[in-house]
Amino acid sequence: MSELGRLSRVACATQLEDALAQSDVDARAVGEDFFSITDLVKKEPRVIRAFTDPSRSGDDKAQLVRTLLSSHLTTDASLSVLQMMVREHWSNLDSFADATEVLGILAVLSDANRASSLDRVESELFEVRHFLEGNRELRLKLSDASLGTSHERGDLATAIFGSKLSVWTMRLLRRAVGRSRRGRLLVNLRRFAEWSAVIQNRRLVTVQSAVEMSSEQVSRLRSLLEKRFNSEISLAISVVPGLVGGFTLRAQTTSIDASLSTRISDMKQALAS
Repeated sequence: MSELGRLSRVACATQLEDALAQSDVDARAVGEDFFSITDLVKKEPRVIRAFTDPSRSGDDKAQLVRTLLSSHLTTDASLSVLQMMVREHWSNLDSFADATEVLGILAVLSDANRASSLDRVESELFEVRHFLEGNRELRLKLSDASLGTSHERGDLATAIFGSKLSVWTMRLLRRAVGRSRRGRLLVNLRRFAEWSAVIQNRRLVTVQSAVEMSSEQVSRLRSLLEKRFNSEISLAISVVPGLVGGFTLRAQTTSIDASLSTRISDMKQALAS
């Protein structure tokens, strides 16, 4: 299956891949187009209602897109995908805006993949996520809409992380910071990393270990997981001393908690009952 085709549940991901398959298409520019579209429809409810109006024909909405946006989009690829999007049935207005945001993110990831930098992006996303996980005050500053505009929060993220991250990761972080509701920033960063793994035909597995794992332990764990899931693995490992001992593991809907801290907690509860 092709790169974005593996994300078939994402609205119009296949159409986006077809558009990006042209060698002269700038995937990062397409991503910026879709981010701009998302910002526009969020600010202008009348526009999104017109694009998703079930009483209008698909051809009518596609022509409306061309009339309103052809001079504002930087690539014909963005226009063609958006015209296909408005022909679809949308159950609510928010789902359309969410879909354009996701397509922007996928376009950025595709550009990183073209540059053979997707492994780096995936690793950086988890490094940032792990750092923010341990810095609650900064995490709140970056994701609380009451503490500044999305642009201001994005500038704060750039000031802190900009010199350490690739251009693709920094762009994704700015979108995550600007569009994440309070408490959702870590979730969104993980989701971006999962999509990165899927594009490379891998399954993302995150491991929290009480101590740093040796290269032999990592290799053995990877081998076991690849046999368990019958898939190549993208392995993201972080050290969390608070686990006391053992580890926790998460892969999509699979979750394993073999940490000593949880065993101690369970024992205390059992003794108290």
